[in-house]
Order: sequence, then structure tokens, then C-alpha cells
Amino acid sequence: MNDIFDMQSTDYESVIDRTGFDPDRIDAEDCDQHFAVLDYKTQIRARCSIWWRDAARVNGIPTGTIGHYAATDESFGAVALEHACRELKNRGCELAVGPMDGNTWRRYRFITERGTCKPFFLEPDNPDEYPIHFKRHGFGPIASYVSEINPAMASRQPEVGNLREKMAALNVNITSLDAVNPDADLDGIYEVVCQSFRDAFMYTPLERDNYRQMYAPLLREVDPRLLLVARQEGEVVGFVFSPPDLLQKSYQDQVDAIVIKTIAVRPRRELSGLGRVLIVDLLKNALDMGFTTAISALMHADNRSQKISSHCAGPMRRYSLFARELRS
Repeated sequence: MNDIFDMQSTDYESVIDRTGFDPDRIDAEDCDQHFAVLDYKTQIRARCSIWWRDAARVNGIPTGTIGHYAATDESFGAVALEHACRELKNRGCELAVGPMDGNTWRRYRFITERGTCKPFFLEPDNPDEYPIHFKRHGFGPIASYVSEINPAMASRQPEVGNLREKMAALNVNITSLDAVNPDADLDGIYEVVCQSFRDAFMYTPLERDNYRQMYAPLLREVDPRLLLVARQEGEVVGFVFSPPDLLQKSYQDQVDAIVIKTIAVRPRRELSGLGRVLIVDLLKNALDMGFTTAISALMHADNRSQKISSHCAGPMRRYSLFARELRS
């Protein structure tokens, strides 16, 4: 018989965890509840966390999320998923969405079509059986995502036409992040992100202090030539962030790829096309630095970034987010 327990981070000190979880994430990622499935030897064989207090609604429906999921096999995973859904339903949720560690600012999505390319820097990964666990226990895809790869970025780039002239007429200029005094740019990037993604699926607001804690350190570490900022009359109106694919160091001698992680523009009609110019300027910098390949990472299928990418890159990996109705 398998037992499931509410767990705190300190409870992990007294058990053997077969899922390899860092219990500090329970508090750091503001879980509303965390569960672990123990076998007869009191070893953790599956676990997950749930969030309902601050989860985004889907089409007005009260929604909870299931994240931190892992299981040594499907039978243990089934216990965790069923318990999580039952608890979310008891909290008034009518839809369970996962995998999602509370919100889209944290880790979410499963790889569902892996392809042949190696994992890349900042990409979430999962055992291939985890999506099967979800599907077999009442979950179906609710959103799809794709990463694309451009292995010849010197010759394959988005067309910009007269967009440079348009941006110049609007007094928009593009430069690297101000490495000497980056705080103003980082605050501007925060405002752009909040405005650009506010209508995105499952979006929830992120407090400025949380942004500084979660993302500003990473932004500061990237070479400024790979973090371009667009300004209009001194106001940050767009940016593109593209760290090197540092995971390449684990399987080859050199890092020759960049990961286009985030591109965002303030949602103003007159700024249409700015994203293309940002990408082309970024690719020029990357080429000058010796990079040859660009990965457009984790894009919602059919969004603007994916449409820009598809003109010069091909599919690399596909991901899905799943949901299950909890209504009686």
C-alpha cells in the first residue's frame, strides 16, 4: 500500500527521496501544498505541489496548477495526480493545469516531441513518460509550444524591409544593455515584460522585487551585446535577451549557439516590426562574437515570436501544457 502525505521542506530530512527533489523549492516557490507518495519502506516514490491561491483563471474558470511533479513509475504518479486533483477540487478549482510550478514565471510544460537535438541552456526537461502519466489520468493538451533552430544564422535572417527607417522616424534606437549603469534598463525591461505578456495564456503579475530576485541577476551576467534594449525618447520600449547555450560545454569543446530566450515589445501599434529589427541586430552581434547557430526558445505556437522565427528556423522541439476538468 502506498501512502501520501502533506510535506514541509524539513520533512525531507527524515526520508529517502527517490525522485531527487530539492525541498527548499517548497518555500522558495510559494507552494500552497506539497505532497509525497511513500512506499512501504518510507521512501518517496512520487511527489507534486499544488497552487490555487494566486493561480490564473482560464476563460474565467477557477484554476489550480500542479507542478514539481516526479514519479519513479506511473502507479506512484497516479496516486500523486489523483490526490492533487482532489485537493484542488476541494479548494474550489474547476480546472487543474500542469505541469506548472505555480505560474508561467517559473518552470512549466512537458517536452512531448523531443527530436534529435541536445537540450539547451534554460530549457526545462522531463522523462518522456511523464506526459503519458498525465494523459492516462484525465489530462489533455491545453496549450502548445515550440523551440526552433537556425543552424545558419549568417544566411538565414528575418526580412526587415523599411523597418529601420520606420523606427528611426519614431526616434527608436537600439543599443546593448548599459553595463555600467544597468538598473534603469532593467527596470524598463520589467515594465516591457509586464505589458507585453499581460494577455498571454495563464499570465499572472510578477512583483518588481520578485523580478529583481529571479531574473535581474541572470540578465546582468549575459554579455551586453546579447541583451539589446530599444529606447524611444529615453523610455525602454522593447528588448531581446539571448544567452549563449552554456549546456554545449558538457558535450563539445566550444559554445557556438545562442538561445533567444525572450523578445518583448510594448504593445503599441506604431512599434509593429520592432521585434524583427531587434532580432536582426542581435544576430549580427552574435555573428561578430563567433556564434553560428540560434535557438528560438519555448515559443507559444503561432505567437508573434514564432512567426518571426519560422521565416529562418525550423522546428527543434515541441512541448505541451495539460489540463483536466475537476467539475462533478
